[in-house]
Amino acid sequence: MFLCYRSHKVRINGKFSICKGITSGIPQGSVLGPSHFVVYINDLPSCCVYSEIFLFADDAKLFEHVNDIADSVTLNKCCQNLYDWSVKWLMKLNIEKCKVLTISRKNKCVDYKYCFKTKSVGDVERVSSMKDLGVTIDCELTFKDHIYEKINKSYQMLGIINRNFCDLDITSFILLYKSLVRSHLEYCNVVWNPYKMYLIEDIERVQKRATKMVKDFRKLSYRERLIRLGLPNLKFRRIRGDMIEVFKILTGKYDHNVSPVLPLSLNTRTRGNLFKLETERAKYDLRKFSFSSRVVGIWNTLPDDVLVADSVNSFKNRLDRLWRNEEVYYNYKCEFTGS
Repeated sequence: MFLCYRSHKVRINGKFSICKGITSGIPQGSVLGPSHFVVYINDLPSCCVYSEIFLFADDAKLFEHVNDIADSVTLNKCCQNLYDWSVKWLMKLNIEKCKVLTISRKNKCVDYKYCFKTKSVGDVERVSSMKDLGVTIDCELTFKDHIYEKINKSYQMLGIINRNFCDLDITSFILLYKSLVRSHLEYCNVVWNPYKMYLIEDIERVQKRATKMVKDFRKLSYRERLIRLGLPNLKFRRIRGDMIEVFKILTGKYDHNVSPVLPLSLNTRTRGNLFKLETERAKYDLRKFSFSSRVVGIWNTLPDDVLVADSVNSFKNRLDRLWRNEEVYYNYKCEFTGS
């Protein structure tokens, strides 16, 4: 009865329509639904054995390290296998939403037209950026498009708050700001955390404007407003978020098959904590400021009594107590050195 013999009707203004049978889909919000879906698509990766595939619910990403035309042909073959699988198991693939994104430092990449063998759609469109699970990824991994999209969205939310609340007290402002504005600026920031100062300042400018919405704080400096509100700057929040993610990875909170590799250091001659990470050399800034590289220096400064926390919440509380008096807590322009 969960998958078959179901019907539904619509109620408008207290009146019901006639019952209509449901020929596809499952009840939304159920416990069995996701499990059944996973079982149904369990063999999907087997049709893409020549390339890597990542699955998240009904979203799939195929990728391949392309050095020549042969690699492109292999990737296109996997795309076709994916399409054939969807036809076989009656899961219609929306080909128009399929895009090709090439991520490379090279000026000239392999020019290959990916396509599906179907009459309805021709070549798959190439794009310079693509939104994936709420994060806009561009071909150079700068995340500028994503950052400014979130900045604009945050300003829109500030406008809504300003139009609907003429006189905000501290408690009301913090509640509205954290839930409606800051949440946009912090979504997945471990992925897109910027290192260029102009991007950091543009993000921080949102909170600068927001803190002026409290009437009595408008003539105070940004630092004084943060102190009065008990809010850290957004750069500090991103550093804190990085450390929380490292703790989750090292304590096995994530699947090790998909989480970043953070090798522990075997060097006992230098000072550090019990979970000191290995330092990697990076030739390019893109690698130097990526998650697995930028977290090493700060993580290695943390004392053992913070790292041996028995839960994520305990780690957060110990970290907050340790860093409460750090200069970077209220000053986003200073460099973070750790305690």
